[in-house]
Amino acid sequence: MLEVQQNTVVYPPNKALERKIELSTTPVVYDHLLFLDFNEKGESILGSSNLNGTLWEGPVLFFNNEENLQLLKYNRSLIGSTVSDGKFINDNTFALAEDTGLLNILSLSRENSKVESATYFRESDRIPKIAVWKNSPQVLSCSSKSVTVWDLNSTLRKPLHQFQDYHTELVNYVDTLRADPNIFVSASLDRKCCLWDTRNPNPASVLYNNEFCSITSVACNQHNSNYVVAGTEGGDIYLLDKREPKEFISVASCNCYIYRIVFDDSNKLAVCGDLNKVLVFKCEDEILNNAYCNDKHCGIVRGLAWYNETLYSCGFDKQVVKHLL
Repeated sequence: MLEVQQNTVVYPPNKALERKIELSTTPVVYDHLLFLDFNEKGESILGSSNLNGTLWEGPVLFFNNEENLQLLKYNRSLIGSTVSDGKFINDNTFALAEDTGLLNILSLSRENSKVESATYFRESDRIPKIAVWKNSPQVLSCSSKSVTVWDLNSTLRKPLHQFQDYHTELVNYVDTLRADPNIFVSASLDRKCCLWDTRNPNPASVLYNNEFCSITSVACNQHNSNYVVAGTEGGDIYLLDKREPKEFISVASCNCYIYRIVFDDSNKLAVCGDLNKVLVFKCEDEILNNAYCNDKHCGIVRGLAWYNETLYSCGFDKQVVKHLL
């Protein structure tokens, strides 16, 4: 009998992977959705990334209405390196924070339906979060141990203010009091939440110092400027009063790492972290009351944005969820 041998292919364990070395030419909506934001017209931007790829890229998608956003039918797009955060500065301009340390300012051309670069600034390290003020040409960013204010009207591409080493560890979150271009807050792995006023000779003061774990997120109450909320690595969120620094006045637990917290224009606070849940708290009578919980996402939630008192969220499951509170 004639014996037939089957050829087998052996792949050595040290064979080099085939690496992707060029960005895509056509936008791809990846599973990992990182942030979203709205302008006053109801238009939105959505950041995504191929975090499982050998070459990370971060398509930013523009949607001209809420319906298209939920269906992920984008109207414009921009393909670049992985982005960590994005915010509208006005109806026609938005800022993108990139993992490369680039703060990219982009404009929406109403004539040719393109996204065009207006200017850019560069940090020395990754930019995890940015924030903006209302009707102001300034953008706030954090990178490494520094907090920086950029003036978009500057042609020198140098910071308007840069505060280094006030925090002793990585600054991972910033937020602004949008009605006052001098006031903002920061959160750091050094377990401190700082309140800043750029008019003061010593602009930073410690609003809260957590004894046990890092502060991972912070948000100003836009409805009542006396209050700030800070979220921690341990899963707690603390309601703070600027008039009583160093102490918290209320605390609530979310049982997960707090990634992003966002106030609407009243007293509602949206929270997400390393869970598939979206939580909303109401800050009433100096107490954080749990008002809403939703687990429609299949992966962890990363992006939160309010528009017309409606909350939208996105995460690592390639969907945008509209929350009717």
